Amino acid sequence: MSIYTIENQSVLVQISEQASEIHHFQSKETGLEYMWQGDPKYWSGRNPTLFPMVGKSWSGVLTIQKKPYTMGNHGFARNSLFHCVHHDEKRIVMVLEDSEETWKQYPYHFRLMIEYTLTGKKLEINYTIENKNKGTMPFHFGLHPAFNCPLQEGENQQEYRIELECPEKIHGNLSSHITLDPLELRKTIILENPKSTWSKLTNGKHFVKVGHEGYPWIAYWSKEAPFVCIEPWYSHTDFTEIHLDYEEREGCIKLEENSVWHCSYSIEID
Repeated sequence: MSIYTIENQSVLVQISEQASEIHHFQSKETGLEYMWQGDPKYWSGRNPTLFPMVGKSWSGVLTIQKKPYTMGNHGFARNSLFHCVHHDEKRIVMVLEDSEETWKQYPYHFRLMIEYTLTGKKLEINYTIENKNKGTMPFHFGLHPAFNCPLQEGENQQEYRIELECPEKIHGNLSSHITLDPLELRKTIILENPKSTWSKLTNGKHFVKVGHEGYPWIAYWSKEAPFVCIEPWYSHTDFTEIHLDYEEREGCIKLEENSVWHCSYSIEID
């Protein structure tokens, strides 16, 4: 497993081939580390790519092409070894392709490419998924980046909040910010069809801003721990008991033969 670095005068970013996760997004000006480092005491994840499933089914089994499959929570990309196919001072490209191991969980041929581009203090992350099958390929997709909160020793998480581009309906009321209530974050706060194209985690001194235009769901989660996740989703876990085939689950993307699908999000710090 290798780790690749892109950097400029302002920030340093490191990406691991394991799960294509961002291991560091650090300010060179302040020394602050913005990415959660994956402490198993709370949550060992960092910022997994959720493919080909977001969350899990109520039963834990997925019916794909009328056959039962067992897949871990949030799919297998989060536990897979990617391969770096391009690396220069501003850009890293990681690729995951189907294998005998993925076929046990998901009976399709695919190519998942993740491209990281650093400009100033902003990291653009672009995704390309290619259907390599004869026929339509269904999949589910989402993101799960976690950020250190608080950023510095001596700070309290409750000094932070999430600011939104537009007022959104939160617990039945319109608001342009979300208070970091630990109990609500543990249950997960979810915006459906948000108008906001970004969410900013800030204490008024520093911030991390996640650009998520076009995503039908945005989730905010923490485990009563020193991190907060801002998660753009194209589909979602089962909130109640339902029994639907994989292809019919809400948010399923159905990619035509010989086609590619694109999406992106961004992370900006200060």
